[in-house]
Amino acid sequence: MPAVPLLRFVKYQAIGNDFVVVDGPLMTAARAVRLCDRHRGLGADGVLTILRPRTPGSAATLHIFNADGSIARMCGNGIRCVARHLADAGNLSGDLTIDTDAGPRTCTIHRGSGGQVDSVSVEMGPARVEGEQVFTVGEEKLRAVRVNLGNPHAVLFDEPTRARAAEIGPAIERQVPGGVNVGFARPGPGGLDLVVWERGCGLTEACGTGACAAAVASVHAGTSPSGTPIEVRLPGGALTITVSADLTRVTMRGPAERVYSGETGLP
Repeated sequence: MPAVPLLRFVKYQAIGNDFVVVDGPLMTAARAVRLCDRHRGLGADGVLTILRPRTPGSAATLHIFNADGSIARMCGNGIRCVARHLADAGNLSGDLTIDTDAGPRTCTIHRGSGGQVDSVSVEMGPARVEGEQVFTVGEEKLRAVRVNLGNPHAVLFDEPTRARAAEIGPAIERQVPGGVNVGFARPGPGGLDLVVWERGCGLTEACGTGACAAAVASVHAGTSPSGTPIEVRLPGGALTITVSADLTRVTMRGPAERVYSGETGLP
């Protein structure tokens, strides 16, 4: 059997949501699953592949494999990691656009006084509130707000704990064709507390589009203000989400950190 060429990668994390970042060409889904394995691979919530841009003026195209090999159209924490990677590689500041399967997304690189990247903002595009949906899990009837940000979310104003998400999330995910991300959110005077069950990944430390969906649902319900930064607190840390009154503009800001780089011969 011929030797597998070494794959160069960089590991990134964004408030605990961790990714293997590689330059193209695109690998197989099976290889992405092996890379994400936390016992026999590198361990990650997903593989982010940087491909050639699709649209004029874009810096790159982002392809996203979830840990189970499924494909995500968009990933809020993942795109911040790729923007950080491109900024560090090219010593970039200011705005850069990254193409995704949900459309181009403009990222802004924020550097601190020492010149290092301290956070990345992403224009997440318009949100679409798709109405309410009632899910039946055991004897419970659970009412959720469906929000689409290029990928589907069901936001429940429910107990935002990992135990609750692990208990209820998988059953709700399976009730939507193609799966759905399930957010358990609690609005409060200081922002939102949130835990997300991610389709294709399960429980993660954070979900960027999930944080945006929860903020959108809360603004839509009148429990959070529009046009004002909302702190969304996830198990891995906090993101700042700003939602316009008409929901046509959603901005996310948060950190993205390089963990380490290396090479692997994992087939």
